Amino acid sequence: MAVQVLPEDLPTLVDILKKEFPDSQRVYTPISLITRGLTGYDVYVDKWPEVSAVLVKISDEGMNDPNHEKVTSIFTFKDAEDNVLRNLVEHSGITSQSIIGIPFASVKCSAITKDVLCRDGAFVEHLSQEVPVYCCTSASQLPELPKGFSVRCLRPEDYESIISGVWYKDFDYVKSVKRVLALGALSVGIEDSSGQLVAWTLHHVTGLLGMTYVIPEYRNKKLGKYVTVALTQKMIAQDGFCLAGIEDGNTVSVKLHQDIGFTKMDQPFVFSVFCRNESDPELKHIKVTSSSDKGWK
Repeated sequence: MAVQVLPEDLPTLVDILKKEFPDSQRVYTPISLITRGLTGYDVYVDKWPEVSAVLVKISDEGMNDPNHEKVTSIFTFKDAEDNVLRNLVEHSGITSQSIIGIPFASVKCSAITKDVLCRDGAFVEHLSQEVPVYCCTSASQLPELPKGFSVRCLRPEDYESIISGVWYKDFDYVKSVKRVLALGALSVGIEDSSGQLVAWTLHHVTGLLGMTYVIPEYRNKKLGKYVTVALTQKMIAQDGFCLAGIEDGNTVSVKLHQDIGFTKMDQPFVFSVFCRNESDPELKHIKVTSSSDKGWK
């Protein structure tokens, strides 16, 4: 069963999801943004108001917009039976799409979704990548900002600079950056004395802290630590915790986050993309490039 949540009921759903933190963050963040004006999404639950599973999918409007990110967010409550999410995936309408991108789902949700989509050969799993997730509920003290630098929030017009620094800039969900910043998504940027943006991070639509970067000529000044601590503190003040996805091989980033107060969660998240079997879509937006240099210094 799949029930579409009416716009006037979304604030109630947001309050329900708060009780399931931090696991529900992957659907809580996009739904919160929808209540503030984020367009191109429909929200489905298995039943209402006794919710056990949530699915945020691209609306027809979003699917027809080439500049709209094509991502689906899913979540089930811990005590929900597997068939609850199975039925929600089957009846939510996502199976009519050609490409289904699901960033940062739990291992359980990812496995159930894969079984539903690929069971009869309708879809092929194009990408599946486990990403360790780190959580922080109490961040270290904000380091001193070096002289000649100033702090500000990121703006939509910073979009090109922001995506220039992330190795996954071709991933489709990155398209959401400009739109979520326009709605006041949490972010931290550092400018030099000339007004150039030289370091940044933001709370993106997947619910995680990310897209953190320091341009090469400004590294080794602890600017990366500054923006990370500053945004972590903002996210903790807002929700009580902060999540960040970091690959095990990115040892510089892992150490930075651990020094700030992050600890590795028991379960990783899964980034997956499914493509309809008979389609031949252009897949440039999900190619996986080298992740060896994340700019964490």
